[in-house]
Amino acid sequence: MKFESKAVLLVLGVAVFMALGTYFTMVVPLTDESLFTPTKDAKPYTAVELKGKEVYQREGCWYCHTQQVRNLLEETQRYGMGEEETFKRFGVRALIQAPPSQPGEYVYDKPHLLGTRRVGPDLARVGGKYDNTWQFNHLRDPRSTSPGSIMPSYTWLFDKNGLPTEEAIALIAYLQKLGTNIKWREERVEQVRRLQAKTSTQENHSLAELKENN
Repeated sequence: MKFESKAVLLVLGVAVFMALGTYFTMVVPLTDESLFTPTKDAKPYTAVELKGKEVYQREGCWYCHTQQVRNLLEETQRYGMGEEETFKRFGVRALIQAPPSQPGEYVYDKPHLLGTRRVGPDLARVGGKYDNTWQFNHLRDPRSTSPGSIMPSYTWLFDKNGLPTEEAIALIAYLQKLGTNIKWREERVEQVRRLQAKTSTQENHSLAELKENN
C-alpha cells in the first residue's frame, strides 16, 4: 500500500474517532433530561442573590473556590456536618455526609461557577453551614474565623463604620443560597432519627425479653 493511501486511511480513522468521541461525550449527554430538570427543592435566584453572584464573579471568588462536591468519601465527609454541628443544630449526634452535587442543582446557574481550583474549600454546600454574622466576619477578616486562612480581607465591601454594604449583603445572600436546592441536611437528619428510634425500640424489646426470661 502506498504512503498516500495509508495517510488517507489515517486521516479517515482520526476523523471517525473524533466524530464518535464528540457524539458520545457532547451530544448524548445533552439528551439527559436531568441536566435540564431542577431538583424538587430548587428555586430561581432572587434579585439580591443574583446581585451577590455578580459580586462573587467580580471579586474572583471562583478563582479559589469550586462549587462541586464529587462522589468521593473524602469530600462527602468534609463538606457534610460533624457530630457537634449536627447536635447543635438538630439535637442529633451523628456524622452527616454531604451528597455529591447533582445536575438539577445547577439549572438556574448561568453561567455555572463550578471552578477548577481549590485554594480554599468547596462552597457547593456552604449555604446554611454558618450564620450571617460568621460570614460577614469572615469576609471582613478571614483570620478572625479561620486562623491561617490565606483569603484576602474584603474591607472595601464594608463602610467606614465596619458595617456591610449592599454588595456585601448580596454576596452573603448568594453564599447562603448555595447548596439549598436539595434539603440534604434535613432529610439526612430525619433518616438518622428514624434509625435511632428503630434501634431504641429493638433494644427495649431485647431488654424486655431478657427480664421475662429471668
